[in-house]
Amino acid sequence: MNLTAVLHSGFGVAILAGILVSDTTLRVGAFAVGAVLFVAGIVVSRRDDGDDAA
Repeated sequence: MNLTAVLHSGFGVAILAGILVSDTTLRVGAFAVGAVLFVAGIVVSRRDDGDDAA
């Protein structure tokens, strides 16, 4: 499994956790972690695409 897939899977888990928790602070934190993981997956994917073209 490549790093992009791992980061995007982590995004899914964090969002699911955010939906399931009842505390507002934990929910916002889980959504924030999910957003960071999603963006990191995109950044890693773009970086890998650039290396292949060179």
